[in-house]
Amino acid sequence: MTAADHRGTIAEFSFEEAYERLEDVLSRLQMGNMSLDDSLTAFEEGMALAAHCQALLDAAELRVEQLERAEPVDDADDEPPF
Repeated sequence: MTAADHRGTIAEFSFEEAYERLEDVLSRLQMGNMSLDDSLTAFEEGMALAAHCQALLDAAELRVEQLERAEPVDDADDEPPF
């Protein structure tokens, strides 16, 4: 599978799926028994997975910030929402 193939598949992963796959890639790399080409391919996939996870986290953070801004502030009620 080429790097472009990985990126197309990775874009469809949920955060949990991508993170699990990233852990698998890291585990394989740490074993140290792959060829140089296979290691580079795995490293490239890992970088794409890490970038995808970060993008999903950034989107979630932005969504939380937007929700917090949209929430009306009631000074009379100092209790946390949860």
